[in-house]
Amino acid sequence: MKIEDLEEMLNRRIIYAYSHGYSVVEITRALRKTSVDSVHSLLRDTGHIPVMERSEYRRQYDIDPRLTNAFRVKGFSFGRWCLGWRFDPAATVADLKSAPEKEKESEAHSALKRDFPEVFISMYDGRKTKKEKKKRLRSHPDSLRIDWNIERKTFMASVPECPSIEARGKDWDDAFYALKSAYRLHEYILRLNRLVENRVTDGMAH
Repeated sequence: MKIEDLEEMLNRRIIYAYSHGYSVVEITRALRKTSVDSVHSLLRDTGHIPVMERSEYRRQYDIDPRLTNAFRVKGFSFGRWCLGWRFDPAATVADLKSAPEKEKESEAHSALKRDFPEVFISMYDGRKTKKEKKKRLRSHPDSLRIDWNIERKTFMASVPECPSIEARGKDWDDAFYALKSAYRLHEYILRLNRLVENRVTDGMAH
């Protein structure tokens, strides 16, 4: 499968996940990316997230510094986060000023808990969460194969365990790096497939 096809498939999976209730931060986390920029930009450019007004670019909101820092780490801002959730920023600031009600959380509190659970606990429970070490599942690593294709007159790199993934190059390095890019996209798609298998059920679909 060509890299262009994999990119298109990945973009469709991101849009699908967002349309079925997953947030920009949750999708970014599933992809194991540090910054939300690529996910947010795709959803904005395809019309799934509104474009931010110019007057909002440098606007500062009176939110907890811990939340501000969490946004900064993700390359995000409070305004863009609200756009992704379709929240009114002023109302959301007011909501997050107080602890959530025990009987019924506001949508803003639910979104904060999902996207930044550690910050949520720190803000409203007054304690820090201990990060649990993720257990790595042992699995057999995939193989790499590079062959010279006489008919195409090029090197072909492939992953035997993933027959649909292959790439070509003028030499070993060229074929390897092309395959590496294709395989990374393939992994992203698999991660999103695993994410959407667990449908969001809190009624906060976008």
